[in-house]
Amino acid sequence: MQSRILIVDDETAHLHALCDLLRDHNYVTMGFANGIEALSCLRDNNFDLMLTDLMMPGLDGIAMVEAARNIDPDLACIVMTGEGSIASAVKAMKVGALDYIIKPFKISSILPVLARAMETRQLRMANAKLELQLREHTIELVALNKDLEHARTQADIANRAKSTFLSNMSHELRTPLNAILGFAQILASPSLQTNLDEKKEFAQHIEEAGSHLLTLINEILDLAKVESGAMNLSIESIALDEIFVECRTMIEPVAQKCRVSVAFEDITCLQVHADRIRLKQVLINLLSNAIKYNRDNGKVNVAAHMAADNIVCIQVIDTGIGLSAMQLETIFQPFNRLGREVFNEEGTGIGLSLVKHLVEAMQGSIGIHSQVGVGSTFWVKFPGAATTSPSGWQQTSKALVYETAAPDKAKTHKSLLYVEDNPTNLRLVAELMRLRSDVALLTATDGLLGIEQARLHLPDVILMDINLPGIDGIETRRFLHDDPRTAHIPVIAVTANAMQADLERGNVAGFYSYITKPIDIEQFSFAINSALEFAASKK
Repeated sequence: MQSRILIVDDETAHLHALCDLLRDHNYVTMGFANGIEALSCLRDNNFDLMLTDLMMPGLDGIAMVEAARNIDPDLACIVMTGEGSIASAVKAMKVGALDYIIKPFKISSILPVLARAMETRQLRMANAKLELQLREHTIELVALNKDLEHARTQADIANRAKSTFLSNMSHELRTPLNAILGFAQILASPSLQTNLDEKKEFAQHIEEAGSHLLTLINEILDLAKVESGAMNLSIESIALDEIFVECRTMIEPVAQKCRVSVAFEDITCLQVHADRIRLKQVLINLLSNAIKYNRDNGKVNVAAHMAADNIVCIQVIDTGIGLSAMQLETIFQPFNRLGREVFNEEGTGIGLSLVKHLVEAMQGSIGIHSQVGVGSTFWVKFPGAATTSPSGWQQTSKALVYETAAPDKAKTHKSLLYVEDNPTNLRLVAELMRLRSDVALLTATDGLLGIEQARLHLPDVILMDINLPGIDGIETRRFLHDDPRTAHIPVIAVTANAMQADLERGNVAGFYSYITKPIDIEQFSFAINSALEFAASKK
């Protein structure tokens, strides 16, 4: 590529001759007799070199070099001097000229000077590029170091949080287990004699500790699932009035026990986009806390209203002890009970952390306003949906009332087959069925024996464990369904497989009901009564 040279010389004859000579040596030249015109051209065009006379009227060579390099710092400048002194040329070099040539000169003497100037220019440009890259790399390195330091700090924080979480979880799990194992050992010990009242008391302690342990395990599993994004949510339009009715039914026994009145807003006609089960879980958790940490004869109010941008705000307002600013800062941390453990109230310490994760997973938000000695207001906000009319709600609410017919004790021909390989679980169900005179219990310890017993006795209802030796409960259920002799018998799953995927698998398998261990006796009895009624209707 040809180099471009800008030539400035007030001696026009010398200017033209120099332009012609350099063109003959493969340079592109452009000449000007005054500095003003040359600088104007330089602003609009790119040049590699500038040859300027030192002594000129108006702008001399030194001023030309300074002005040209201000326009283009990469421009290579060479001064031509005849009348001026060497000192003047040196001065020009101090302001940025690369070299000087003494007039008059031959073309053979100027060509090496131009070549050196081009090499110097290229070297200077390469150095400037390297310096720029070095600065950029230095900036990137500093940024990377900051990111690495931030990542290391976050990892340290996460590790400490993980260690704290595991330590707290170990403590919380061991506490109820201590009660369960301790009282169980007392009841089982031949050397520690206990009377009937003590046995009842110890059994009650075991039941309470077991219930607490189950709640803790469920909340830990829920928290792990929602944090990992593995929790499946079914977002739909939900009428708040229906949810309030269901929550009132579930929470009233706790409120009566704690002597706290709970008032729900009668008719809101509001709907939200949320997961029905998880929304109830959120509200029940907030209501439980509002009741537990309230005062004697305290109050809890539940209200809802439409906020801005089609957002529905639900408030749980209590007259409890309130929270300080310091407590509010850590209120959603797992296993942090904010000092409430001194009140001897049940709690896992992860309920509010789980609530926050659930609300945010449903695209909602949660917050709290609190004043020590006055009470607290928790609020959750969800996207709103189309409102419903009061009459529409009344019709829907009727479906929330369930009645279970009492068993007919006069009948003794009903039979129940329990397929279970664990002797303790078999004994538990046997004790529960012993209290019923209307049901005879049959048992089988594996799937094949269960199929044989079902074909032989044709029980009214079958209870089925899932994890059985040989063929599992789901496969056993399939064999029973495919056999015309047993296809009509309702089969209830009774299993410790309690994850959402397990429940979905059980639903696909076609179980009449799905009961998870440990067994809730009321739920268990309800499922059996329902299945017995279903079986009777098929006869």
